[in-house]
Amino acid sequence: METIGLVLSCIIALFLILYLTSRKKRTQLQNIFIINVVLVFCCSFLLLTQKHISSLFNIDPIWFEKLIYVPTCFLPVSILFTGIIFANTKIEFKRRYILIFIIPILSILMMWTNDFHHLVYVEYSTNFYENIFGPYYYVHNIYTLLLYFMGLFYLIKFSIKNSGIFSKQAILFVIAALLPITINILGSLQIVPMTIYLTPICFSFSVLLSAIAVFKFDFLNTTPIALQRIVDRMSDSYIVLNEDNVITDFNETFLSTFSLKSTDIRNINIFDWYGGKYLSKLKGALQKVSVSPNTVVFETHMESINKYFNVEVSSIINNSIFLGSLILFKDITQHEEDLKTIQDNQDMLVERERFASLGQMIGGIAHNLKTPIMSIAGAVEALNDLITEYDISVRR
Repeated sequence: METIGLVLSCIIALFLILYLTSRKKRTQLQNIFIINVVLVFCCSFLLLTQKHISSLFNIDPIWFEKLIYVPTCFLPVSILFTGIIFANTKIEFKRRYILIFIIPILSILMMWTNDFHHLVYVEYSTNFYENIFGPYYYVHNIYTLLLYFMGLFYLIKFSIKNSGIFSKQAILFVIAALLPITINILGSLQIVPMTIYLTPICFSFSVLLSAIAVFKFDFLNTTPIALQRIVDRMSDSYIVLNEDNVITDFNETFLSTFSLKSTDIRNINIFDWYGGKYLSKLKGALQKVSVSPNTVVFETHMESINKYFNVEVSSIINNSIFLGSLILFKDITQHEEDLKTIQDNQDMLVERERFASLGQMIGGIAHNLKTPIMSIAGAVEALNDLITEYDISVRR
């Protein structure tokens, strides 16, 4: 049964390694998960080797334990960094982090030299309850549990903050955290008879549950659930890009405005979706905010939905580390239509004023022409009278 569990543990670890390494552009969180899985795989594989080869070739199992101690000591460190990166999205490795590695490295050295001082194991056995531990074993165990609990604290705390205490993500993290701890406690109290092989099997399933919580449920969203509900009701649309300009988050307004589904837009590059004659403006804005905290603003017209937007591009920075960009789309279509209506009305008023001025000018010209015309008409009438009188006088 233990052999089946160890083989299954190796298969799960290999599957996760292949899945995570198949991605071309990996985030820090994905990279630290790969390290976690590799360490779990090494533990499971070495324990599987210990279980069968030590008895087959009559090799003392403690020699395998010395190799197993390497991934075992570094796994809690990796889990701690998983929690830190999960809480911050991205970190820079600082010098003080080196202090975390002192005890694990010392533990490995103490294990390798255990034959000279027996501070780790006085007597070693693959049956957990038959071991006689040295004083340093408890120092190592306390430090290991401290790192483990700190890493899980970050994971559980920010999972609850992001998605709520009863979310699938938070529940998976809690189960992943409690599984190996519960088995260890039951074994230590001899409530359940166990061997050293059971712990890495439990860790394999814990890592699998954590990976599902993080990647299957898109658990890189850093917006608290209450805030998410607020932004979903915003009248403005927004999208969040990571440092590679891949869309990682958005609100419901964005989806409804552009008639999209979350599967249509999530985890695709912004330039695969955003196009048109304003593409160069967006590229320039993203380049500027990646090196500057200033917000870049420009207007754009989305031909596909015939809407006008005022676009604001800002950087997302945490502890002086550039994490990505926030793009806010403010719908100014109505404003543009109002301006166009005002412009059309102004043009109409100008045209009416022009016609009115033309009418006044024509009226003035007609008035000015009327006076000489009337004088000429009067003169013509007088001439007609004279002609009439002349005709009468001639006839007489």
